[in-house]
Amino acid sequence: MSEDVQKKWPLKMWLWHSFRRKTLLPLFIVGMIFGLLYFVTYEWSKKVTVNGLEDEAFEDIEQVAIREGQVISNEVKSISRMTDLFRKEMELALQQEVSLEEVDRQRLGYTEEGVLHTTKNRAEDGAAVYYSALQPRDEHDMNKVAQVLSTQSFMKHIYESEPLISSVYFNTYDSLNVIYPYFKVMHEYAPYLNFAQYDFYYEANEEHNPYRKVKWTDAYLDQAGRGWISSAIAPVYHGNFLEGVVGIDVKVSTIANDVLDLNIPWDGFGVLVEDDGAILALPKKGEQLLGVELKNQTYHRAVLESTIKPKDFNMYNREETKKLAAEMEGQHKGMSTVTLQGEEQVVAWSTVPSTGWKLMVIVQGENIYNNITTVNEKLLRIGAFMIAGLFLLYVVYMLYLSKYARKMSYQFSAPLMEMNDMVHEIGEGDYFQQRKIYDIQELDDISSSIQVMGETLGKANIALHNAQQEIVIRESDLKAVISSIDDIIMRLDEYGHYLTIWTRDEQQLSMPKEELMNTTIDEVFSPKDAQLFMDSIKEVKQTQQVKNIEYYIETIGGKRWFQGRLSPITDSYIGHNQYVLTVRDITDLKELQQSLKQAKEEAERASEAKSEFLSSMSHELRTPMNAILGFAQLLEFDGEDRLTESQLENVEEIIRAGNHLLAIINEILDLAKIDSGKLSVSIEPVEASPVMEEVFSIIQPLANKRDITLTTAIDKCEQLYVYADRTRLKQVLLNLLSNAVKYNYEKGSIHFSCFVKQEYLHFVVEDTGFGIDNKHIANIFEPFTRIRDDVVIEGTGIGLTLTKQLVAMMDGAITVQSVEGQGSTFTVALPLVDQQTLHVKSSERQRAMKHGRYKSRKKLLYVEDNPANLHLVQKILEQYPEIELLAATNGEMGVDLAQAHEPNMILLDLNLPGSDGYEVLERLRQTPETSKTTVIAISANAMPRDIEKGLTAGFDDYVTKPLQVTKFIDVIQKHLCNNNSE
Repeated sequence: MSEDVQKKWPLKMWLWHSFRRKTLLPLFIVGMIFGLLYFVTYEWSKKVTVNGLEDEAFEDIEQVAIREGQVISNEVKSISRMTDLFRKEMELALQQEVSLEEVDRQRLGYTEEGVLHTTKNRAEDGAAVYYSALQPRDEHDMNKVAQVLSTQSFMKHIYESEPLISSVYFNTYDSLNVIYPYFKVMHEYAPYLNFAQYDFYYEANEEHNPYRKVKWTDAYLDQAGRGWISSAIAPVYHGNFLEGVVGIDVKVSTIANDVLDLNIPWDGFGVLVEDDGAILALPKKGEQLLGVELKNQTYHRAVLESTIKPKDFNMYNREETKKLAAEMEGQHKGMSTVTLQGEEQVVAWSTVPSTGWKLMVIVQGENIYNNITTVNEKLLRIGAFMIAGLFLLYVVYMLYLSKYARKMSYQFSAPLMEMNDMVHEIGEGDYFQQRKIYDIQELDDISSSIQVMGETLGKANIALHNAQQEIVIRESDLKAVISSIDDIIMRLDEYGHYLTIWTRDEQQLSMPKEELMNTTIDEVFSPKDAQLFMDSIKEVKQTQQVKNIEYYIETIGGKRWFQGRLSPITDSYIGHNQYVLTVRDITDLKELQQSLKQAKEEAERASEAKSEFLSSMSHELRTPMNAILGFAQLLEFDGEDRLTESQLENVEEIIRAGNHLLAIINEILDLAKIDSGKLSVSIEPVEASPVMEEVFSIIQPLANKRDITLTTAIDKCEQLYVYADRTRLKQVLLNLLSNAVKYNYEKGSIHFSCFVKQEYLHFVVEDTGFGIDNKHIANIFEPFTRIRDDVVIEGTGIGLTLTKQLVAMMDGAITVQSVEGQGSTFTVALPLVDQQTLHVKSSERQRAMKHGRYKSRKKLLYVEDNPANLHLVQKILEQYPEIELLAATNGEMGVDLAQAHEPNMILLDLNLPGSDGYEVLERLRQTPETSKTTVIAISANAMPRDIEKGLTAGFDDYVTKPLQVTKFIDVIQKHLCNNNSE
């Protein structure tokens, strides 16, 4: 290249410099003038003669294409109808119960690989069978083979009815192939063929053929070696299950022969192409015109071997036919022109509807315009003579200019073509191109820009692909979430407009979803509820916090309660405020809450009634019992010198009966306390032996009265301590031993023992009594359960219930074993105290037991309206001369005496005439003289709530009637000793 060419110039300057030096402009002007004169003359003469013939010729060509296309279409439709008929016949056959004919059974056999196949044909001609070795021999469905073979006569009739048909067959999902006419299948098929993977099978499935109609396949190479074929296929379903596909094969070579025989005017020819542009049929003239390298082969053979050079047989892959293929795409029929080997060709086409094939009729334009060309040639000669002289003057110069122009054109066109290729490859998806460098500045800049543009598009495409994948994943997740929940999800704007609604059940909406999308909250809810929603939206907008809302609304399915959760959408891409409302139907929850509330209120009323009854009963019984037991105990204390032996026995009997009645009352109250959760136990180390000895001393007289032998074996438990409440432990053992006495035979026996096992001390009560049958053992710890209704035995039926509850509260366990008629064994296990803990507790207990006499004389005021109870306390305190007892019979007198004498302790009955004990206590606490005086409540109200109420009101202690003299004295001494220490 010259130096000035290698130098990079702006495009405009480079072109101007080149043409100016070569005086292109003068020559161009002269050429244009003479050329214009020539073409005006030529076109005027040509236009007059061409227009009429051209329209007529084009119409004829188009009609030829439509007519011949209709012929092929009719043949294809006929085969399609036969295919549909065969499908129906096969569906019917698969529903019939048939047996394999003996002649067919004899011609079936297996290969070494396990292929079931026909080894020979029937005498009257039959179908061939191939059952792939993909299915084990024991899974080959012989019933299905028989059903399909029952249609082989029908297959034969179809084959013989249409010359275009090359074979009729049925393929199943498990690779059973029955085909007519017969051939040696094992010579053509491999042992492990899977027919479901071929297009002549899967093109008929639900995905590719949802309407279950007859469908034509693209041309494909037949597995049986019959060359290129096209199949009319149709699915055979059993319900919604695809049993298989019926098909009728048509050889492409047969169709090609029909195309070769077309008689087209103007020396034209026909071409048959598939909908994807692949050429199916082409005569020899077309081969030469398209430049297909078939050498000496016939067309029939070329079609069968077209897989050697497939690109040569596709219009989309050929430069000269690409444009025509694009025009034909999507057009049922039409006409166009194309240039082949430098000659203009007129093309008309029509479409075969069933297959999508297009029949093209191609006529060389020169043949149509033959007569016109003769006249035009004369005109051209005249024009040639007119410009010949001028042409000769410039011919030498034009040759030189042409050579230079070609060189210059190449310098422009080569880079432009290369850049065009770059753009094309970028359009095809190859975004990252290698930059090409050119001498011309503008071309070089364009090349660089194209390369940068490709990289930018590539990166953008990658980002777009990733974004699309993310969107697909999010949409999938959202759909999965919405389909798995019963909630309603809505998107609203700040003005209450419904933007989006997701729900599985439109019955939960106030109106159909489509209607609701065009409304606002004001139109759906009542004014009150709508205002609540709008206020909530404003609150969420200001706070950016989630807010819960409950509302009651009429829905399509009826009135329902809903709970909504209103959340702000924090998305920078949304130009205005939006909110998500997640709604859940809580109608069932509301109804359950209402039911629970009613049940709770009823239970509380029942519990209150029970407590009132027990409190009233306890009070009414304890008041007289206080006098009975109190005075009986006083008689017992003083009776040794003043009463006869018979009188003492009577007193003991009174005390025993009173204590029994009191025990019954206490058991009922204890059970009530346990039910209400207000019974408490004081767990501390308790020495077992003294408790057992005390219990034995009480039980022994009861056993003696019934001549029952009581034996013990408690040596192993000497000096052992358990964690328990001493009083409750005694109560448990007394219940078990008293039951052993009551439910025993006369002259029976009871054995009490104890032993240590796994850090627990076990107390065992064995008797030879009535025993318990198996059906009652599970219920003996239930309240008010009596196991012997035929025998009159005193008791309430709650002793064992209370025993089990008390043992559990002391972290123990109770078990029972019994044989009806032989006796029962009850075992109680309580935690054992280790020696180190025992020494610490023993020291503390010894320090607590030390006490002295009162430092000074004490005054005690007792406010009681019942003379018997007042007299009893007087008798009890007579043995303590250092205690001075003052008495008042009503609350007003008690307050006056308290202010006047300032006693050390006040015993206050709660049920007083006039002001009750609580009112008196309040006045005492408000009086300076008695505000810190110890006040102890004495009452027959012994329910847990009564005791809790008294202690909460401010009483220092609470003593229940009837009074237990020793416990009463302990309480008096405890509080007076505290006062003494102060």
